[in-house]
Amino acid sequence: MTPQQRRELWIVAGLAVLGFLAVLVAAIDPTVIALDQATRNAVRSGRHPLLHGPMKTLNRLGSGDVQLPVAAVVCIVTWRRHRRLASSVIVVSVATVVGVAVLKWLIGKPRPTMSAYGFPSGHVVGTLVFSCVLLYLLWIFAVARGWRVVTIVGCALLTCGVAYSRLYVNAHWLTDVMGGVTGGFAATALGLLFMDTQLADEPVAPPGSPAG
Repeated sequence: MTPQQRRELWIVAGLAVLGFLAVLVAAIDPTVIALDQATRNAVRSGRHPLLHGPMKTLNRLGSGDVQLPVAAVVCIVTWRRHRRLASSVIVVSVATVVGVAVLKWLIGKPRPTMSAYGFPSGHVVGTLVFSCVLLYLLWIFAVARGWRVVTIVGCALLTCGVAYSRLYVNAHWLTDVMGGVTGGFAATALGLLFMDTQLADEPVAPPGSPAG
């Protein structure tokens, strides 16, 4: 990344953290609580048997049970081109899981089902981080523009789908999902800044050559 791009990422991280805090504070406001409930009712009224299967699939795709094994495959593929970058993917993945777990425990906001640890939505945070890390790697390794465009569209649709699926299966309030979006952007920006530092002392190996 250029120094300008790194500065922009720091700005994104700062704004996302502020957005996360704003959503967290708003989540206890009576007006926002009413909006949470109204959104839940609207989603529930729009449920249809034909949507149950796709929503369960999206819900599954947004879970760590799927994303962490896929991230492991990405690490293995990346290892052949850049070992430090591959290691940084592991660090970002683990830090995201641990960070979300700690936030959920500290905040302790109940879910719609009244079970604990609803804020922020871990599925949304994980999907955002996973998608952006994947796009970053495609950019670093100069993958063809067409594939990058397809991946961007696919990741955007996946993230939106996972966010809606969490409302659909009654696992989260709207504020939980919004907390996941803002928290996900913050985690992504910080994660990409960390990953970019791993490129400073180790150039990317050309296609077909082993990592040095």
